[in-house]
Amino acid sequence: MKIKNMIAACTLVLCAMPFAASAELSKAEWQAKVGECANNPSAMKATIAQIPASEQASFVAKVNEAIAKKPGSDEAKAADFYAVNKAAVSGATDKSAVLAEVFATVPVEYLTDINERFATELFSRNANPEKPVSDAAFVELSTNALAVVNERCEKSENGDVRQAFAALMFIRASGGSPEGLADVLVSQMTDPQAKESAGGWISDALGSDGKDASYDSMLSAANAGDEPDHSVVLQMTGPSEVMESLLADLQAPGTQSASGSSTGMGGGGFADSGVAGAAGPSSLADGSDSSLVPRGTIGNPDGVGGNSEGTNAGKGNPYYTDERGSSGGEPTEPSPSPRPSEPSDYVK
Repeated sequence: MKIKNMIAACTLVLCAMPFAASAELSKAEWQAKVGECANNPSAMKATIAQIPASEQASFVAKVNEAIAKKPGSDEAKAADFYAVNKAAVSGATDKSAVLAEVFATVPVEYLTDINERFATELFSRNANPEKPVSDAAFVELSTNALAVVNERCEKSENGDVRQAFAALMFIRASGGSPEGLADVLVSQMTDPQAKESAGGWISDALGSDGKDASYDSMLSAANAGDEPDHSVVLQMTGPSEVMESLLADLQAPGTQSASGSSTGMGGGGFADSGVAGAAGPSSLADGSDSSLVPRGTIGNPDGVGGNSEGTNAGKGNPYYTDERGSSGGEPTEPSPSPRPSEPSDYVK
């Protein structure tokens, strides 16, 4: 009899375990985890998965506010904003809403890193070669997601520049196809005056027409802070070892095309693929993919930055080049900032 009772008790415990593991955090519980998640991308990914979908965006806003208050160099903060927000989007239930919160609450100067790395590491249409994303599907997913982002950014300071950064991310993620995608995404921006400027901002950022790629026009329009040195940020976070494919997880806010055709999407912008004045593919003048090239360069042949194992002082700088010039001063050593010891913590 005792054995039967023990078996029954064990069965009840095993049946209850999945429910316990998936129990949602209360608002008080997730608020208590804001500080931890601001310092640890792995904690962010695990925590946001336990938060009700309707509260996930609010949590991301709180965490970004905490990161903004942390001491450290521009590069240290850029690394934190990138890694923690990537983890948030990866672990979120409502990825469109959380992506919108990222572009609405991360300081504009740090969206320079986020738009590039999200484009290749989270939303690239080429992330899974075995399951290619068609032009029509990419247009539908990107325009639907951008509608959510634009609506949220309307309520943020410098919302027009934030919307442009989000559009730029999808343009990079598209791999340069279909032609005219830039015009269609810009046409979704909610500020008529911003639409006139956004084409130039995006062209500058992509280095179109043989120009040097630059975020200066976007950051100037937003009166943003200093752009971080992207190659230092890359050294601090490490390159991503895992390319996730989250495009299919972007939820459409409204009705979708029943036919799956790109005609009629984006306000009919793809009825004719040859849109005059469309920005070209996401590439530099030499034909390389601009979304894979760090924007900044370090004007010093010696290594700077570092990770949990120490600084790179005295080592050669693999990113050194003087092609884009320098500010004329010595690179600033990033201030230490708590983060996981392994690069894989940023991508899992």
